Amino acid sequence: MKAIKSKTMKLQEQSGVKIFSFPQLEALGFIKHGFSTRCGGVSEGYHRWMNLSFANGDYKEKVLQNFEKFADALDVELESLVLSDQDHGTGILRIEEKDRGKGILKDKDYQGVDALVTNKSGITLVTQHADCVPLFFVDSRNKAVAMAHSGWRGTWKEMAKKAVTRMAQEFGTRAQDVYVGIGPSIGPCCFEVEIDVLEKLQNLSDWRKEDVIFQGQGKYRVDLWQLNRRMVRSAGVPASQIFVTDLCTKCHPDLFFSHRVHGNERGSLAGMISIT
Repeated sequence: MKAIKSKTMKLQEQSGVKIFSFPQLEALGFIKHGFSTRCGGVSEGYHRWMNLSFANGDYKEKVLQNFEKFADALDVELESLVLSDQDHGTGILRIEEKDRGKGILKDKDYQGVDALVTNKSGITLVTQHADCVPLFFVDSRNKAVAMAHSGWRGTWKEMAKKAVTRMAQEFGTRAQDVYVGIGPSIGPCCFEVEIDVLEKLQNLSDWRKEDVIFQGQGKYRVDLWQLNRRMVRSAGVPASQIFVTDLCTKCHPDLFFSHRVHGNERGSLAGMISIT
């Protein structure tokens, strides 16, 4: 596998498990977070190696081993993980201690949840990705966190803003205290859409003409990274506290699972965040 370098994210490795994180979020001192790669797991075939989804045909016991390896590399307990139930919407769920293990070791009792929020330590919020944008939120004052999944549909429905608003409702979060990481996902180099999707995104108040490049033959390239950055900025988060990846999942299919590259025959990545 070809070595990859990022100017905005840190790569750490433990027992073959490779995880990307934002140094600025780590520097806050009270959270652990990371975004997975394909490296270090036990799955086989088109799921190889670090598949973090039970829903795409992999063996359950292998997926569970992968989650355990990822949790160990992040230095959190497997029992602390709580998994989203994504439908490309903007459902947001507050997670409490009673929810520990749901979606991993216990059945979920919720549906349509693309973002999780908590202010409890010992809970690790988990969302799944394979090109869609992972959003990491940290309230540095009230010590609360959120983990969100935002593809083009979630972006169109303004998940980034809604996550900040929900943290304010639940924890009294002030936007000026929030730090945001916009993680590895399909980049402006590769996110190609047709006019129907483009028109939806162009209706957003945070849309700018520089977010799109015409490709020809009715195809357009869109920058979801900057669109999400602008959304959290307009929600009141200071520009100096928003950190954007430079890692495109489609450009690096040997390192990341990519729906645009692999289709349905693939595994899933995961973003995780936890209060220590």
